[in-house]
Amino acid sequence: MSVVGYTYQAENLCPSCTLKAMRANGIKVQRGKPHEDAIRLAAEKLGIVFDDERSYDSGDFPKPVTKQMCETELPDSEPGVRHAISDERCTGCGRWLILGAKSPSEVVLTRFIRDSYELPHTVAKPVAGELRCWGLSHPEFITEDNVRQAAAMVPHDYATVHAEGNPQRIVLLTTPRYDNDPCFYCGRPWEKHRFVCDTCRTTVAADSKHSHQARMKGQLQFRKTKETSCPETKETSCPE
Repeated sequence: MSVVGYTYQAENLCPSCTLKAMRANGIKVQRGKPHEDAIRLAAEKLGIVFDDERSYDSGDFPKPVTKQMCETELPDSEPGVRHAISDERCTGCGRWLILGAKSPSEVVLTRFIRDSYELPHTVAKPVAGELRCWGLSHPEFITEDNVRQAAAMVPHDYATVHAEGNPQRIVLLTTPRYDNDPCFYCGRPWEKHRFVCDTCRTTVAADSKHSHQARMKGQLQFRKTKETSCPETKETSCPE
Protein backbone atom coordinates (compact mmCIF):
# COMPACT_ATOMS: atom_id res chain seq x y z
CA MET A 1 0.00 0.00 0.00
CA SER A 2 1.39 3.36 -1.04
CA VAL A 3 2.08 5.78 1.82
CA VAL A 4 0.91 9.29 0.91
CA GLY A 5 1.23 10.97 4.30
CA TYR A 6 1.31 10.52 8.05
CA THR A 7 -0.90 11.06 11.07
CA TYR A 8 1.11 12.96 13.66
CA GLN A 9 -0.10 14.85 16.72
CA ALA A 10 -3.75 14.84 15.62
CA GLU A 11 -2.95 16.09 12.12
CA ASN A 12 -2.78 14.42 8.72
CA LEU A 13 0.39 15.70 7.07
CA CYS A 14 2.14 15.26 3.75
CA PRO A 15 5.63 13.70 3.95
CA SER A 16 7.43 17.07 3.78
CA CYS A 17 5.35 18.62 6.55
CA THR A 18 5.75 15.43 8.64
CA LEU A 19 9.53 15.69 8.50
CA LYS A 20 9.37 19.38 9.42
CA ALA A 21 7.09 18.65 12.39
CA MET A 22 9.34 15.84 13.63
CA ARG A 23 12.43 18.05 13.50
CA ALA A 24 10.52 20.86 15.23
CA ASN A 25 9.76 18.41 18.06
CA GLY A 26 13.41 17.42 18.45
CA ILE A 27 13.31 14.13 16.52
CA LYS A 28 16.41 13.71 14.37
CA VAL A 29 15.52 12.75 10.80
CA GLN A 30 18.22 12.04 8.25
CA ARG A 31 18.21 14.34 5.25
CA GLY A 32 18.56 13.18 1.66
CA LYS A 33 16.64 9.93 2.13
CA PRO A 34 13.12 9.06 0.87
CA HIS A 35 10.62 10.01 3.56
CA GLU A 36 9.66 6.41 4.37
CA ASP A 37 13.27 5.36 4.87
CA ALA A 38 14.12 8.47 6.90
CA ILE A 39 11.12 8.08 9.22
CA ARG A 40 11.66 4.33 9.63
CA LEU A 41 15.32 4.95 10.57
CA ALA A 42 14.28 7.63 13.08
CA ALA A 43 11.84 5.13 14.63
CA GLU A 44 14.57 2.51 15.04
CA LYS A 45 16.82 5.02 16.82
CA LEU A 46 14.00 5.77 19.26
CA GLY A 47 13.24 2.08 19.85
CA ILE A 48 9.85 2.28 18.11
CA VAL A 49 8.58 -0.73 16.16
CA PHE A 50 7.36 1.26 13.16
CA ASP A 51 5.53 -1.66 11.51
CA ASP A 52 3.44 -2.30 14.62
CA GLU A 53 1.22 0.77 14.75
CA ARG A 54 -0.53 -0.46 17.89
CA SER A 55 2.73 -0.31 19.82
CA TYR A 56 3.01 3.47 19.79
CA ASP A 57 0.84 6.58 19.73
CA SER A 58 0.62 8.98 16.79
CA GLY A 59 1.01 11.83 19.25
CA ASP A 60 4.57 10.63 19.86
CA PHE A 61 5.59 9.42 16.41
CA PRO A 62 4.02 9.53 12.93
CA LYS A 63 1.83 6.69 11.66
CA PRO A 64 1.55 6.06 7.90
CA VAL A 65 -1.52 7.16 5.92
CA THR A 66 -2.17 5.17 2.73
CA LYS A 67 -4.31 5.99 -0.30
CA GLN A 68 -6.99 3.60 0.91
CA MET A 69 -7.30 5.53 4.18
CA CYS A 70 -7.86 8.95 2.60
CA GLU A 71 -11.39 10.35 2.54
CA THR A 72 -12.87 13.78 2.96
CA GLU A 73 -16.58 14.07 3.65
CA LEU A 74 -18.14 17.01 1.85
CA PRO A 75 -20.82 19.41 3.12
CA ASP A 76 -24.35 18.39 2.15
CA SER A 77 -25.12 19.82 -1.28
CA GLU A 78 -28.27 17.66 -1.31
CA PRO A 79 -30.26 17.01 1.87
CA GLY A 80 -29.80 13.45 3.10
CA VAL A 81 -27.15 12.58 0.51
CA ARG A 82 -23.61 11.89 1.70
CA HIS A 83 -20.75 12.87 -0.59
CA ALA A 84 -17.04 12.24 -0.10
CA ILE A 85 -13.85 12.39 -2.13
CA SER A 86 -11.03 9.87 -1.85
CA ASP A 87 -8.31 12.25 -0.75
CA GLU A 88 -7.37 14.46 2.20
CA ARG A 89 -5.61 17.77 2.61
CA CYS A 90 -2.36 18.17 4.50
CA THR A 91 -3.21 20.37 7.47
CA GLY A 92 0.26 21.87 7.25
CA CYS A 93 0.56 23.11 3.66
CA GLY A 94 -2.87 22.41 2.17
CA ARG A 95 -1.69 19.93 -0.47
CA TRP A 96 -3.92 16.98 -1.28
CA LEU A 97 -2.12 13.87 -0.08
CA ILE A 98 -2.88 11.69 -3.11
CA LEU A 99 -2.85 14.37 -5.80
CA GLY A 100 0.26 15.92 -4.31
CA ALA A 101 -0.90 19.41 -5.26
CA LYS A 102 -2.83 22.29 -3.77
CA SER A 103 -6.24 23.38 -5.00
CA PRO A 104 -6.09 26.21 -7.55
CA SER A 105 -7.14 29.75 -6.71
CA GLU A 106 -10.72 30.85 -7.26
CA VAL A 107 -9.67 32.69 -10.43
CA VAL A 108 -8.03 29.57 -11.89
CA LEU A 109 -10.95 27.35 -10.89
CA THR A 110 -13.40 29.82 -12.47
CA ARG A 111 -11.41 29.72 -15.71
CA PHE A 112 -11.44 25.92 -15.64
CA ILE A 113 -15.22 25.80 -15.11
CA ARG A 114 -15.79 28.39 -17.85
CA ASP A 115 -13.63 26.67 -20.47
CA SER A 116 -14.38 23.03 -19.64
CA TYR A 117 -18.17 23.33 -19.36
CA GLU A 118 -18.79 26.23 -21.78
CA LEU A 119 -20.32 28.59 -19.25
CA PRO A 120 -20.28 32.39 -19.48
CA HIS A 121 -17.81 33.94 -17.05
CA THR A 122 -20.70 35.55 -15.16
CA VAL A 123 -22.09 32.06 -14.48
CA ALA A 124 -18.77 30.23 -14.06
CA LYS A 125 -17.62 32.52 -11.24
CA PRO A 126 -20.53 31.90 -8.80
CA VAL A 127 -20.56 28.22 -9.81
CA ALA A 128 -16.88 27.92 -8.89
CA GLY A 129 -17.63 29.63 -5.56
CA GLU A 130 -20.47 27.21 -4.86
CA LEU A 131 -18.29 24.20 -5.67
CA ARG A 132 -15.56 25.47 -3.33
CA CYS A 133 -18.14 25.75 -0.55
CA TRP A 134 -18.99 22.09 -1.15
CA GLY A 135 -15.31 21.16 -0.81
CA LEU A 136 -14.87 20.55 -4.54
CA SER A 137 -11.96 22.94 -4.89
CA HIS A 138 -9.82 20.93 -7.32
CA PRO A 139 -10.72 20.11 -10.96
CA GLU A 140 -9.90 16.44 -10.36
CA PHE A 141 -12.91 16.13 -8.03
CA ILE A 142 -15.46 17.98 -10.18
CA THR A 143 -17.94 16.26 -12.50
CA GLU A 144 -20.39 17.70 -15.01
CA ASP A 145 -23.27 16.81 -12.67
CA ASN A 146 -21.61 18.90 -9.94
CA VAL A 147 -21.34 21.88 -12.28
CA ARG A 148 -24.95 21.67 -13.50
CA GLN A 149 -26.22 21.27 -9.94
CA ALA A 150 -24.25 24.33 -8.78
CA ALA A 151 -25.44 26.34 -11.81
CA ALA A 152 -29.04 25.57 -10.86
CA MET A 153 -28.44 27.23 -7.49
CA VAL A 154 -27.22 30.60 -8.79
CA PRO A 155 -29.23 33.23 -10.71
CA HIS A 156 -28.30 33.24 -14.42
CA ASP A 157 -29.70 33.92 -17.86
CA TYR A 158 -31.55 31.09 -19.54
CA ALA A 159 -30.08 29.64 -22.73
CA THR A 160 -30.94 26.59 -24.80
CA VAL A 161 -29.12 24.95 -27.70
CA HIS A 162 -30.79 23.79 -30.93
CA ALA A 163 -29.77 22.84 -34.43
CA GLU A 164 -31.12 25.12 -37.17
CA GLY A 165 -30.88 25.60 -40.92
CA ASN A 166 -29.73 23.46 -43.81
CA PRO A 167 -26.96 22.56 -43.48
CA GLN A 168 -27.64 22.49 -39.76
CA ARG A 169 -25.76 24.71 -37.35
CA ILE A 170 -25.86 24.91 -33.57
CA VAL A 171 -27.44 28.09 -32.21
CA LEU A 172 -27.82 29.39 -28.67
CA LEU A 173 -31.34 30.67 -27.95
CA THR A 174 -32.51 32.79 -25.03
CA THR A 175 -36.12 31.57 -25.12
CA PRO A 176 -37.42 28.00 -24.78
CA ARG A 177 -38.65 26.25 -27.92
CA TYR A 178 -41.01 23.89 -26.10
CA ASP A 179 -42.25 23.00 -22.62
CA ASN A 180 -39.46 21.88 -20.28
CA ASP A 181 -36.81 22.85 -22.84
CA PRO A 182 -33.66 22.46 -20.67
CA CYS A 183 -31.18 25.26 -20.08
CA PHE A 184 -27.76 24.57 -21.57
CA TYR A 185 -26.05 25.80 -18.40
CA CYS A 186 -27.99 24.02 -15.66
CA GLY A 187 -30.29 21.53 -17.39
CA ARG A 188 -33.47 22.99 -15.87
CA PRO A 189 -36.47 24.52 -17.71
CA TRP A 190 -36.99 28.29 -17.88
CA GLU A 191 -39.68 28.22 -15.17
CA LYS A 192 -37.15 26.93 -12.62
CA HIS A 193 -34.73 29.82 -13.11
CA ARG A 194 -34.00 32.85 -10.98
CA PHE A 195 -32.99 36.17 -12.52
CA VAL A 196 -31.91 39.57 -11.20
CA CYS A 197 -34.29 42.52 -11.50
CA ASP A 198 -32.73 45.20 -13.73
CA THR A 199 -34.19 47.97 -11.54
CA CYS A 200 -33.62 46.95 -7.92
CA ARG A 201 -31.19 44.04 -8.40
CA THR A 202 -33.45 41.73 -6.40
CA THR A 203 -33.34 38.04 -7.24
CA VAL A 204 -36.63 37.12 -8.90
CA ALA A 205 -38.06 33.70 -9.70
CA ALA A 206 -38.82 33.36 -13.42
CA ASP A 207 -42.52 32.66 -12.94
CA SER A 208 -43.14 35.00 -9.97
CA LYS A 209 -44.71 38.45 -9.82
CA HIS A 210 -42.47 41.44 -9.20
CA SER A 211 -43.15 45.11 -8.56
CA HIS A 212 -41.03 46.44 -11.44
CA GLN A 213 -41.48 46.08 -15.15
CA ALA A 214 -38.31 44.06 -14.93
CA ARG A 215 -36.88 42.58 -18.07
CA MET A 216 -37.24 38.87 -17.41
CA LYS A 217 -34.02 37.62 -18.87
CA GLY A 218 -34.50 34.61 -21.07
CA GLN A 219 -38.05 35.66 -21.93
CA LEU A 220 -37.16 38.99 -23.53
CA GLN A 221 -40.31 40.80 -22.51
CA PHE A 222 -41.53 43.13 -19.77
CA ARG A 223 -43.86 41.76 -17.13
CA LYS A 224 -46.40 44.05 -15.40
CA THR A 225 -48.10 43.28 -12.12
CA LYS A 226 -50.27 44.99 -9.53
CA GLU A 227 -48.94 48.08 -7.86
CA THR A 228 -46.33 47.21 -5.23
CA SER A 229 -43.26 48.97 -3.98
CA CYS A 230 -39.63 47.96 -4.26
CA PRO A 231 -38.01 47.51 -0.83
CA GLU A 232 -34.92 49.44 -1.96
CA THR A 233 -36.19 52.29 -4.15
CA LYS A 234 -39.69 52.64 -2.62
CA GLU A 235 -40.94 53.23 -6.16
CA THR A 236 -44.18 51.75 -7.42
CA SER A 237 -45.41 50.57 -10.80
CA CYS A 238 -48.94 49.96 -12.02
CA PRO A 239 -50.39 48.22 -15.07
CA GLU A 240 -51.33 50.65 -17.81
